[in-house]
Amino acid sequence: MKNISSRVLLLIGLSATIIVGAGEYMLHFLPDGPGGEISMLLDVPLDRASIGHFFVVFGTPLYYAGYFGLMKFFYRNNSKLALTLLILGVLSLSIGGVWVSSRYFAAEVLQRSVGTPDYAFYLQSYQDHYQILVWALRIFIAAVSIIYAILIITNKQGIPKWLAIFNPVVLLIIIFSTLSWFHELGIHIAPIAMNVAHFIFFTLILLFFRKQTIK
Repeated sequence: MKNISSRVLLLIGLSATIIVGAGEYMLHFLPDGPGGEISMLLDVPLDRASIGHFFVVFGTPLYYAGYFGLMKFFYRNNSKLALTLLILGVLSLSIGGVWVSSRYFAAEVLQRSVGTPDYAFYLQSYQDHYQILVWALRIFIAAVSIIYAILIITNKQGIPKWLAIFNPVVLLIIIFSTLSWFHELGIHIAPIAMNVAHFIFFTLILLFFRKQTIK
């Protein structure tokens, strides 16, 4: 991908937010809003979730292109931090991909085992092996946000410093907060928060990076 421009790579990353976001919406959306990260799986329609599963699986790798585009752009400014941003981005989205790709099967197993002696076992097993990944994902995304903010603040390429505020962690906080102050919107975007955050993240970068600096 070294001969592909940063702009094209970021656009590919942007497409990932749409494809994976659509898939996760089918996996997670509930008319009354999201419940717990596991309890919501008990109510999601399995036919719809099955389709969403494939959107997620095939769309997630496209995220890597977006982070590669960021690395290429920032490399001239600080090569070590730019490479760190790429590594953390790939790790976070890889972990996130494993987690979200488990959701359909977890929904099917949990829904079919409710009321049986096996339900508690399956629930605990899912919590121990997959739900724990959410915490790893949050740690890596926090690290991505810190590195990104540093790169923006220290850049010598004319990028507005205020863009550092719109990093993934801050965007995620805003998105989840809509459940309190704009519930009608929150029930739609909170279940796909990571994708919405990256959609805004990549879009702002594409809008505000100077055209002559994106190569």
